Amino acid sequence: MKRYLLISAVTFVTALFAYDSADAETPFSDVSESFWAEEEVAYLNEEDVLTGYENGTFGVNDPMTRAQAARALARVHDLDTSEPESVSFEDVQKGDSAYPEIAAAVEAGYFSDGETFQPHETITRAQMAAILSRAYDLTGEETVDYKDVPEDHWAYDDIRLLGEHRLTTGYDDLTFRPAEDVTRSQFSVFLARAEEESFRADAAVLPQRAAEGVYYPRMVGLEDAVQESINTTLNEQGQASAEESEEVEELAQDANGELAEDYVYEETYRIEQNNDEYISIVFEEYQFTGGVHGMSQHTAYTFDAQTGETLTLQDLFAEDTDYVSVINETIETEMEDEALGGSYFDFDGVEPETDQFYVTEKGPVVYFQPYEIAPYAEGIPTFTVPWDEF
Repeated sequence: MKRYLLISAVTFVTALFAYDSADAETPFSDVSESFWAEEEVAYLNEEDVLTGYENGTFGVNDPMTRAQAARALARVHDLDTSEPESVSFEDVQKGDSAYPEIAAAVEAGYFSDGETFQPHETITRAQMAAILSRAYDLTGEETVDYKDVPEDHWAYDDIRLLGEHRLTTGYDDLTFRPAEDVTRSQFSVFLARAEEESFRADAAVLPQRAAEGVYYPRMVGLEDAVQESINTTLNEQGQASAEESEEVEELAQDANGELAEDYVYEETYRIEQNNDEYISIVFEEYQFTGGVHGMSQHTAYTFDAQTGETLTLQDLFAEDTDYVSVINETIETEMEDEALGGSYFDFDGVEPETDQFYVTEKGPVVYFQPYEIAPYAEGIPTFTVPWDEF
């Protein structure tokens, strides 16, 4: 199979330049090897930037305080804390343990001077974005449209810069949650990514708003030609959906009565795979223009991550792989087991050129729109075929 022919060379090159955390095991009782932020916590602990508590824990779910953030940034940037400029905060005294780091971080421009510093207050995700964008002089002009961060949000520029530099991609529901408190483990991940390139995703996927309720993704971090090819396709999908949204709005204006208020067109997306091999994205569309129920539809794109080429199902397999038979047998078996379709719907087999599929770590997933092989109540039937079946 083609998927197994890829990328020992890429793996080798990546290994040459990436931070090696293999020897940086954490000594903390609440950070196991399988913990999602284990490598970042280990890295910052090894660098003596963000260490744990006397009881042997790191406090992974403890909120990050402003004093702790100032101390970590002063350490990671090796700021001079011996004789920092005095600060005017009423709640921070020269005898306080964190005073030198707070004063140094303020002098460096990471925090603003003022009447109070609130050293024991927790920092929110928006505040963290502002602090990190200052501390790392992040710049950029691209738009990032998290659903809960409008352009008039006080930290909009800082938040979009974190996305543009691949320090975050937000949450799966396309939100950033700016008011949410940051935990010590979350801060570790953000800071490690800012400090060390190898902790960032090779390619990040950032939300773009095409119209009210219509979102499409934009890739950053790929080679220019590959990125342009993929983003052109995704942008075309977004603009086409924006036009459909406009058509639904026009229908609503022509409709009679209260029903028109329920007319809606929405589209979002989800990332099924994003690695050196495949970038696989599923658009989820829903519209209601009257009738018994609305209609849902999926549109999937799977790209070759090395070339930017849009793939069809046959592109996933070597020429001598009888993938069509394997997939058809899987679908037929599952339809029979789940009594899908009944006597009113037929399944005639998948076409090699189909684009109604996406790729996951487990294997390719073939899907069907409502009414294609089953009644509306079955939604969008999906069938996953594990890679080792081929």
